[in-house]
Amino acid sequence: MTKKIAHNITTAILGFFLVLLTVANASAQIVIEECDTMTFSVDSRPSIDDLNFVWGIYTASNQPKDVLDPAGTLDPALYFVDGMYASGVGRTVKVTGLAPGKYYVRIHVWDEVSCTDNIEMYVMEVIESTLDMEIFADSVCIGEPTNVYIRFTGVGPYDVYYTIGDQVTPSVYNLNGKEVDPEITISITQPLPVGETKFWVMKVTDDCKVYSFEEVAPEERPGTGILIYPKPTKQPIYLKEE
Repeated sequence: MTKKIAHNITTAILGFFLVLLTVANASAQIVIEECDTMTFSVDSRPSIDDLNFVWGIYTASNQPKDVLDPAGTLDPALYFVDGMYASGVGRTVKVTGLAPGKYYVRIHVWDEVSCTDNIEMYVMEVIESTLDMEIFADSVCIGEPTNVYIRFTGVGPYDVYYTIGDQVTPSVYNLNGKEVDPEITISITQPLPVGETKFWVMKVTDDCKVYSFEEVAPEERPGTGILIYPKPTKQPIYLKEE
């Protein structure tokens, strides 16, 4: 998923000081989900050179690190001195793959011709991607075919690893494509005994990550019970006497 944020930077601010990056408890102004791609762009005067746009995304901690800088270092000063600028990356930057947590986003734009020096900073929170699914099954008489249904809230593809009863090696169901809120049907072909047989989801993968329940206690795994009833026995039919 791709999200965009744009800012207009047109106000002249000469000698503007960068705030200290130590406000870890600040409320997030931007909230995205992990694995999203965030596109930041700036609308500014066309005359400003692309090299005069410097972006920074910092970890929100007592010792912030710039996640866009391979060296992981911050600017040595808390203000910018004319002629001492690092090379920028243009008016637009894309960011993806950030781990869940809070970050500080900074954009610095300057123009030597108009003698302007502008800085904006805001807080972005990356939240953990979660798996939302509902599982239910048919209840049938013994010997009849049955199905398990898994309804997702989200966008595919999904790979579902599941077990039935005392099955050790999980079976796999692959749902391809970008279908929104899909429901999959897993046909149960092996004969099941009368009573309840447990169906467990052991692992699900999507375009973001792997959701594993293999190390979770069975009663805490997502799943459902498959109910199999005995065939009804024949009973004599009596006519009611008047």
